[in-house]
Amino acid sequence: MKSFVTKLALISALLLPALASAHPGHGNESPLSPGHYVANPQHFIPLALTIVASVILLLAYRQYVVRSKHSK
Repeated sequence: MKSFVTKLALISALLLPALASAHPGHGNESPLSPGHYVANPQHFIPLALTIVASVILLLAYRQYVVRSKHSK
């Protein structure tokens, strides 16, 4: 079992760079600029979803803390 997991990890590590292909538009602006992440849907949608999910989790945690304080 351990050798299977090791082989799977090695194959995954070798194939992972092939999945990281750049999308069109990298020649127009600096890929490190904030505008690149806001202007391209490939970056903006996951970024927006991550922010929304983080806010929801933060609000749920705060509500959990408030409820646990009141129940004591």
